[in-house]
Amino acid sequence: MKRQMLFPAALCGILLATFISCENKKPAGPDKTEITALNLRKGEVISCGPPEKEFGAVGFETSCDGDQKENFELGMGLLHSFEYDEAEKVFARIIDEEPGCAMAYWGVAMSNFHPLWAPPTEAEIKKGAQALDIAKGLEQSEKEAAYLEAV
Repeated sequence: MKRQMLFPAALCGILLATFISCENKKPAGPDKTEITALNLRKGEVISCGPPEKEFGAVGFETSCDGDQKENFELGMGLLHSFEYDEAEKVFARIIDEEPGCAMAYWGVAMSNFHPLWAPPTEAEIKKGAQALDIAKGLEQSEKEAAYLEAV
């Protein structure tokens, strides 16, 4: 009798664990309407010389696709050179190619939260906050989560 009752109880436990683990999984990418609502700057990056001579070396690891490493590091170089509009274009390119890359949305937020030179406008703050909301709903490493929280 006990053996017969153990099987249904074990089955219920497995089903419950499966349901909970599926519920906690984050989507691979946001809905296209969320991305469109950001109204990201796009287009060719405008720079004043050959990229290999403009910026220092940037090394910034992300959990995004390795194919985006060069783009991400260009975006970081532009951010650190206070080229906020151009940096956003690069992060928008990453989002177009890999919408599940949480750190690309962080890059958009950083491109809009620029306290140096001119403080961000209300629209820029809103855009950055929307980008962070999207990023927080995506899969990220512990380190990336800390970067998202810090903004």
